[in-house]
Parts: sequence; structure tokens; C-alpha cells
Amino acid sequence: MRLSDLPLPSRVATTGGPRVVTLGGGHGQAALLTALSRLNCDLTAIVSIADDGGCSGKLREELGMPPPGDVRRCLVSLATLPDAAKLFEERLRGGDEEGRCVGNLVLAEMRKDVGSLQKAVDWAAALLGCIGRVVPAAEVAGVLTVYDLVHGPLHGESQIEKLSSGAIVARVDGPEAANPVALEAIAKADLILFGPGSFVGSTLAVLTTADIAEAVVRAPGRRVLVRNVRAEEHTGIPGAVSFDHHERLLRDHLVIGSGGDTVAFDALTHDARRKDKVAREDGSYECYARVANASGRGHDPDRLGRSIAEHYGLGPRRAAPFSGPSPLAISIFERYLKSARSRLAALAAASGTDGSRPR
Repeated sequence: MRLSDLPLPSRVATTGGPRVVTLGGGHGQAALLTALSRLNCDLTAIVSIADDGGCSGKLREELGMPPPGDVRRCLVSLATLPDAAKLFEERLRGGDEEGRCVGNLVLAEMRKDVGSLQKAVDWAAALLGCIGRVVPAAEVAGVLTVYDLVHGPLHGESQIEKLSSGAIVARVDGPEAANPVALEAIAKADLILFGPGSFVGSTLAVLTTADIAEAVVRAPGRRVLVRNVRAEEHTGIPGAVSFDHHERLLRDHLVIGSGGDTVAFDALTHDARRKDKVAREDGSYECYARVANASGRGHDPDRLGRSIAEHYGLGPRRAAPFSGPSPLAISIFERYLKSARSRLAALAAASGTDGSRPR
């Protein structure tokens, strides 16, 4: 029986609260999504499809699909079933499976069956009991390109993350249209959050995909930049990228999306001594709160959630009952992992890396 022939399992019920959309990807989204999953909101995470490294990069090359790694991380951040989430994050060991992520492989096999990454993500979300919805920015893979003050044009997220610290403009090549689910969520959002995390490789990689920037500019919701708690470190230029540089980049790319008009947005900044907000001339706010974790290197989900709740009027989420994945869903998960491992074995045999002669 094909997955596409089955009804999609029920998702965790939405709360009917304010509609909140996040734009980003990678590890930086984990704390934000964890924080928002505890608040009374209808949550949508729009995720980059420009990753080109690791297991995701291999799947791009093998299947010509959008990279699933950032999507997978967001799914795990919103999962309510920890055992299933732990399995989804496991890495295979040995031979040609070494380093392959179970969740990435399952998403790839599901996509081949149902013909859409979004449908595959919705199935995985149901399996994991996810709060909210995870939405890839587009249904085709994108290539992130920046113009860097030192290195000139740089192509591919992996190269950009290693070299660039003076990016002045970014774009994602490939997708001609954004995922309509993403555009609809943005159009209905009460609150749109950018970051935190790798600003160019995650935030701008979503914002500059197809027509997403244009949708963000048109949306009536309040826009908020969640600043990193510390500056990013790069090898391209001695020193770190400043927070002001991120704000300028966001402002510039929103201007591009608007066709030339300035677009206002708030900024949420870590400050261990303040918990207030200051109005700015354009009607936006500079919001302050203690949001860093104990190490000072990232956001603490509890502190970040309290800060967003206080500044933007979101209440706590009521625990929603969830019965867990059905036996059918578990069997689907196992079937697609088995299918993925068979595909990897066939690739290894064809290339001769399994010890056989190449075919």
C-alpha cells in the first residue's frame, strides 16, 4: 500500500491563538521553536531548502530533492513524542551508511512516494506528534549565493558559512515559486520572526527564496528580528559579524522585496539587566530581555518564551492530548527506513564501494 493512498494522520490540535511564523533553519531555530511550542499560538516554521552539506547534500545529489536536514531539525524541535524524535535523529553507522541520518532518509523515501516534500513533512510531523507545522520554503532545492566584500561572489551554503563574513546581498537560485503553504502562512501571520542562528545561511536563505520576501513585506503581521545572543564567528575577515550588520542585511533585503520602500521590524535583544522595550521613529520597537542560556552562547528556550510572551502578548499553551502514532504509522516509518537502506546498498553495489565490482 502506498503512503499516498492513506489518509494523513491527525496533527496535534492548534490552539486558536495568534498565528506565528518563523523563518530560518538549522540549529538556531531549535531554541526558538521549543520556546514557541510552549506558547498559545498557531505555529508555522518556514525552513531553508539551500543546505548543501552532509547527509542533506548527499540526498540532493542522489535524488535531486530539496535538502531535508533543516526540516528534520525543526520537526524534532516541535515533536511531543521524545522516543520517536530520538530515533528520527539517529545516525547510521558503518560502510556507505556512515553518518546518514534516519530522519533525512525517511523524509527522502516518503517524498519519492507521495511526490511532495511538504506532504512527506506532514506525514513525519504526524508520526512525531509535532506541535504546529513545518514548511519547506520551496519544493525544489535552492543554491544560496552571496556577494561578499572580500571574496566577491560565493555559491553554496557550505562555502558561504566557511568564508563569508562581509556579505552585502544574498539570493537563492533554483526555485521559481515559493511553497504556497509558506505564502499562505505568511499572509495570515500575526507575528513573523526572523532568526536566530546563522543569519545568512538560515534566515536570508529563507527570505530570499522565490517570492517569500515580497510576501513578508505585504503581510499585515508584526515583524521581529530575534538577534543572536553573541556575534557569529567567521574566517573571512578577522573579528566577528556585528548585530548591526544583521539588522542592515535584513532591512536591505526587505527593501528589495518591497520594491524600494523601507519596511519596519522590531528587534529582540539579549540584555541581562533590562526587560523593557523602546519605541523607534519608524513605529518599531527595540525589545530587551535576558534570553541567553547559562553558557551565553545561545538562547534559553524558557527565557526566550517568556520574553516573547511578555512583549507580544502570548499566553502559555494548554497541553493538548495526543494519542501517539498508530501501529500503522510505526510500520510506515520502519518501511521507509528499510527502503532507504536498500537504496543505499544498491548505490554502493553500483559504485563498487561495497567490495563488489562496479556495475
